[in-house]
Amino acid sequence: MRENTVKRLILFAFAFVCLAGFCGAETQRLFIGTYTGGENGSKGVYTCEFDAEAGTLSEPVLAAECESPSFLTVHPLKLQLFAVGETGKSGKLYSFTYRKANGQLTPVDEIEIPGSSACHLCLCQEPNALGDSVVIANYSSGNIVSYPVFESGKFGKLASNIPHNGSGPHARQKEPHPHGIFFESVDGKSVAVPDLGIDKVIFYNIDFTTAKLEKRSVRSVLECPPGTGPRHLTFSKDGRFAYVNGELSSTLCVFQLRGTKQGLIQTISTLPEGFDGSENATAEIELSSSGKFLYVSNRGHDSLAVFRIDEAGGTLSPVEIVPSGGKHPRFFALSPSGQFLLSCNMNSDNITVFRVDGGTGKLYPSGSSIRIAKPVCVKFVP
Repeated sequence: MRENTVKRLILFAFAFVCLAGFCGAETQRLFIGTYTGGENGSKGVYTCEFDAEAGTLSEPVLAAECESPSFLTVHPLKLQLFAVGETGKSGKLYSFTYRKANGQLTPVDEIEIPGSSACHLCLCQEPNALGDSVVIANYSSGNIVSYPVFESGKFGKLASNIPHNGSGPHARQKEPHPHGIFFESVDGKSVAVPDLGIDKVIFYNIDFTTAKLEKRSVRSVLECPPGTGPRHLTFSKDGRFAYVNGELSSTLCVFQLRGTKQGLIQTISTLPEGFDGSENATAEIELSSSGKFLYVSNRGHDSLAVFRIDEAGGTLSPVEIVPSGGKHPRFFALSPSGQFLLSCNMNSDNITVFRVDGGTGKLYPSGSSIRIAKPVCVKFVP
């Protein structure tokens, strides 16, 4: 009897060790947006797994066919993914559900967006669960649109269609070009829209019961220096500062949003001294999980620039500029842990992985890379 009990305890201990080892090997699902078409082009949205301990990626597999899903967003609470199809004359808005086990996507809804070159979208959630909304930026036609999203993931009727107006001094600024939609989570009721064509970031309040947008009355616009070409932005964790990357000027603009000294407080280059800025365009920008460092990608110089953020004043100081591990890093994403950065190098058809030093913000190539045609966006499943 006693011998059997001992055997059972040994087996239990062995099973516990095995289970603990299995659970410790953490993997995270992610989705990859691509430009489709061409002889060796991609076919839509892909999925793979990321080993959060080793920093390695599995081979990507096709999750769903669709046309040029250039930007994705994953619902933080539901098994839903949304994508915009950057299809030229008329953009597409896609909705999918996904399976946890393998990341395969099932189409839920697909609508044609009024406007052309839909390049970015944002899923907006109201804290009291009044409803989800999506807001989309149309680069070529210069307008932004919004739709309500039902519980099923289907889209409601068009709620807003707002054209931008104006121009800038650069050859690419003959007309408005909204290039991003970013939810201002601190106030919880507005979105910020960087417009590359008019050197402005425009803020809109959103009605969560209808998904309708309305230009904000207080601090409705951030004015960037002429020729900046604002593309994307991110906010400091406390909402006091906004960081805007200039695609055309290869600069970062720092804006103070609260306090006595509001407005533009710093402009700093993303390039090393001596490099011709006309040969470069910035792309993505992201804040570290600690809020102490800022990252931005350079296309042309093909690099990732790292900046330290002054905690009190919000200003930036350069840390380093490192090669992106490929050509034309159109997008990158920090892993949920903040310990890794994944760079989507569109023109070299690869995604490279970097380790992130949490103390210094510096990036170190992990040696891991995967091949995929025209990767332009990567999103981790929450």
